Amino acid sequence: MLLLPGSILAAATVLLTVALLIVRSEQKRDNRLFFATIRGWIDRRLDNLSTVVRRVVHVVTLSFAYIVHQCRAALARSIAPRPRKQRPVRDRLTFEKTDNHLSSMHDHKTDTALTTAQKKKLRNQKLEERF
Repeated sequence: MLLLPGSILAAATVLLTVALLIVRSEQKRDNRLFFATIRGWIDRRLDNLSTVVRRVVHVVTLSFAYIVHQCRAALARSIAPRPRKQRPVRDRLTFEKTDNHLSSMHDHKTDTALTTAQKKKLRNQKLEERF
């Protein structure tokens, strides 16, 4: 009964040793000895698969970090003290209704403004004085 498992173990050990020796010799020569085209095709497929797996792992880790951040922020918002309710904003007075220095300056400017005829006359006088 122990003969069959022992022989399987011995055959597997011998095959593994032979495979390792072949791979070692191929690495030294930088050239494949057996099934070069098939092994090259398999290598390309495995490289593509590893790239896809790396991208998926990256997306999953970023998503996990985002979810953890959102949970932490929600917890912080729920624990944080709530601000007091703000009073409703009263109707602000318009510029014309206020009685301050700026409004009085504006009123004075509109009261003493020149008419268009006066502006033309003043402009002509200034031009004549220059020339």
